[in-house]
Amino acid sequence: MFELLVNLILTSLFLQAQAQEQLTVKGLTSIEYRLPQAEIKKLQQTAPQKYNNSGSLGVAVSAQSVLVADEKTGKVLYEKNSQEIRTIASLTKLMTALVFLDHNPGWSSEIKILEADYHDGGISYLIAGELVSVRDLFYASLVSSSNEATAALARSTGLNNADFVKAMNRKAEQLGLVSTFFADVTGLSNDNKSTAADLAIMSQVAFLNSDINQAASLETYDLNIINKGLIRNIKSTDKILNQAFGLADKIYQVEAGKTGYLEAAGYNFASRVSDNSDRKILVVVLGSETALSRFADTKSLAYWVFNNYQW
Repeated sequence: MFELLVNLILTSLFLQAQAQEQLTVKGLTSIEYRLPQAEIKKLQQTAPQKYNNSGSLGVAVSAQSVLVADEKTGKVLYEKNSQEIRTIASLTKLMTALVFLDHNPGWSSEIKILEADYHDGGISYLIAGELVSVRDLFYASLVSSSNEATAALARSTGLNNADFVKAMNRKAEQLGLVSTFFADVTGLSNDNKSTAADLAIMSQVAFLNSDINQAASLETYDLNIINKGLIRNIKSTDKILNQAFGLADKIYQVEAGKTGYLEAAGYNFASRVSDNSDRKILVVVLGSETALSRFADTKSLAYWVFNNYQW
């Protein structure tokens, strides 16, 4: 099933290279596509089209790199420096989650937090010596972007750190992410790099996974500290998750998202946004100026796309 979803995603993005007037995602033309031609033609026919009377050239955002794509067909609807390779910070955790799911030891497995799980940067939500379930580590990683939870989550698979990172890079290659490289599991390394174009594919694969999508759509989550009998509430780093925005009858909502920040990266955000007709787009912004401007950029891009394209 996962292979079929990936095949559909990559095939739909390949359609961009088939239409000269459309933007393309660099590097995907070398991938072997296996969907029947009839399916490819159908995707072409259902891709959003820009309104003929739309004279707008785009929208001003603070983000240094942007890509907006239709989730269903993969068609690029807006881009800005989308092939620029940048440090991606905690957007890395989406790939960590995908690789973890390939090696999940069992959701109820219990893992002890170690001193070695701690890294400089971010807020610590777990204390060394605490015992938590693998499920809670997974949710802490994606909801609150906990670095110690992410490190423990990777460790729970039985892979050492080097092998886990190798698996992340192998999966990136399998997905056709030609400009993506991972150096650690948390995203704290400046050497975790990608492009908005690659991240649109990665986030699409991630949000199509029911486990990742469920975690990335939660505003809060209760961690069960097993050996202390405590419940610790954590909050999402996505400050506009499930908040409606727009005007009059044109209402939009961020259904799922993952944030990232490092000084070298700026403020990053990858999200799925829907309108009140349940049309869905993927929005990737990299290098926004502030924590709040990445969300403002996302709202502006979503509003512009939904009002300049017809489905």
